Amino acid sequence: MKRLSLLFFILTTPIIQAFADPSLDESRRLYREAIDEISRGRLINAEKLVPKLNNYALMPYLELELVKAQINNISPQTIDVYLQQYGDTIVGQRIRISWLNKLLRSRDWPQFVRYYQKNSSTATSCYYAYALRQIGDHKKADTAIADLWQTPYSLPKECDIPINQWLARLNTTEVENQYWLRAELALDKGQNDMARYLIGKTSGSDKYVSLLQNPDRLASVGMNLPANARSRAVAVHALKRLAKGDFEKTNILWHQLDRQLKFTPAQNYALRDSLARQIIASDADYTRDWVMANDPNYEDPYLTEWRIRLALKDGDWEAVQRTVQFLPAGKREKADWRYWWARADIELKGELSVSTQLILQQIAAERGYYSFMAADILNEDYQLEAVRTLDPALISEIEQHDAINRARELYLLGENFTAALEWNYGMRSLNKAEQVAAAQLALNWGWSHQSIMTAIRAGEWDDLILRFPTPYKDTFKSIAKKENIDLKWIYAIARQESAFSPSANSPVGARGIMQLMPGTARTVARQMGIPKPRTEDLVTPESNIAMGGFYLGQLLEQFGGNRILATAAYNAGPSRVERVLLRQAEELPADIWIENLPYGETREYIKNVLAFSVIYANKLKLDKPILASHERNIGPANTVTAQKN
Repeated sequence: MKRLSLLFFILTTPIIQAFADPSLDESRRLYREAIDEISRGRLINAEKLVPKLNNYALMPYLELELVKAQINNISPQTIDVYLQQYGDTIVGQRIRISWLNKLLRSRDWPQFVRYYQKNSSTATSCYYAYALRQIGDHKKADTAIADLWQTPYSLPKECDIPINQWLARLNTTEVENQYWLRAELALDKGQNDMARYLIGKTSGSDKYVSLLQNPDRLASVGMNLPANARSRAVAVHALKRLAKGDFEKTNILWHQLDRQLKFTPAQNYALRDSLARQIIASDADYTRDWVMANDPNYEDPYLTEWRIRLALKDGDWEAVQRTVQFLPAGKREKADWRYWWARADIELKGELSVSTQLILQQIAAERGYYSFMAADILNEDYQLEAVRTLDPALISEIEQHDAINRARELYLLGENFTAALEWNYGMRSLNKAEQVAAAQLALNWGWSHQSIMTAIRAGEWDDLILRFPTPYKDTFKSIAKKENIDLKWIYAIARQESAFSPSANSPVGARGIMQLMPGTARTVARQMGIPKPRTEDLVTPESNIAMGGFYLGQLLEQFGGNRILATAAYNAGPSRVERVLLRQAEELPADIWIENLPYGETREYIKNVLAFSVIYANKLKLDKPILASHERNIGPANTVTAQKN
């Protein structure tokens, strides 16, 4: 009990001033030493270091590790002191988690219910429902698990028992309804396996499970399905999957099934857009007719936008101007469609009228892809509209903020995940002006990603110093020179991909500043003649930037030195860009080519990268044109190959 007494003493007495406050470097060394001692089970050695770290920002984390190491011997009264001391801070949350895990191991269900908080993990929430059941509070247990049930995704195994307990209290009809409710959520999110599993738990479900396993069967059995909500949900899902293959047959089948099953307006809307994406991507001859036939009254803004894009591709400038007017006001007034209306007006009149010039000047006065393109038409300088509202006096105040101090130390110690948690916790108590000062502070530390994200959080869109930093400058310069690529371009790619977060990890597995997929990184490393990259290589800025820069250089060479095509390939993959070029019959202006790219994410990605390139050109004092002269027109695949050769 000696160790517990010392811990309680630390919590309930003032900071002891008798110990000299070591330098920050020394405090960091002592902190790492103390954490290492705890990890080795030498708690007494760690506790001897505690008085020397009383003034150090990460003292709460040292206490956290001591608590975790002794959790089985701590009383509820002592835990209450800790939780009162740290409240909902990150340390407080982690102490609570550790205590809940201890209570779980000891199966102390009343105490588990007492200490549980709603923002816990899904697994902990399922244990909470189980604990409620164990103490006889069945109504609350039912409510808790019913809330967790409504998810399209798999639940952890910890939820199995409380879910089964809940379902056992429902009658057969209620159980089936619950399985179908969650199955429809899964279908809506494309979770086919989950939906199939859930539906398989219901009676008379063989026909539906079969369709989810093999949607091709819809053509033969679809007309025999009962016209009810369940059939409609499964049929819609199957049609969406079929649309990715033979969309012509799917289109016919859709209309046949609509007459039989009576799809809801929302379901027909979703099917129409799903088919539209596939037909547009195919560039089929009948695309325009299909769009007009399926949306004759311009009710679907998505299809109306595509009518404009297809008219641009056809050079039908009258249709461009006419169709823009059918967009909802909120979309019609956006820079993209004002730009295209003005472009059409110039083409139709053969000159730049005073009214159209005014429209372009208004667009050019803003900042972004269309603004820079409008400025090029007007032969005017780009207006970056950089404005700073930073109050430097606030920086010293923010430096005293406990959570910000903890975030700084965690960041410097390489604990990036926890550092970000502390930072976000600190932001909750700051107003906009203070958040702007915090963003500047992060930039001063070299934490560029947090500077960007905090400026965005504060809505500080015009502070280009905070939103477009230039970290790892020596590395980026060296790689750009070595791979013969524009420095402004690789900076723009990195800014778009990860906002310069070395630890960025996308849902599909892309890693690091340049967001390299592990498979791409392995291929690139082999071509570079370097060892197969480890996970740590992918999150190390220098190696990640080197591999990303090499890959960009390859793509630039493959696509004839055209950054637009190479940028598209970096995002969507070179094969998808090649397919677009192979379907292309004639040369198109670059802005029309970009606008007609069938991959929406990649379309916006290119626009952002080009706009970011202009901003970085300004910051790095490089050439500023948004498009180089050889990029202003994009030809079919054979012309790109010719340029390459």
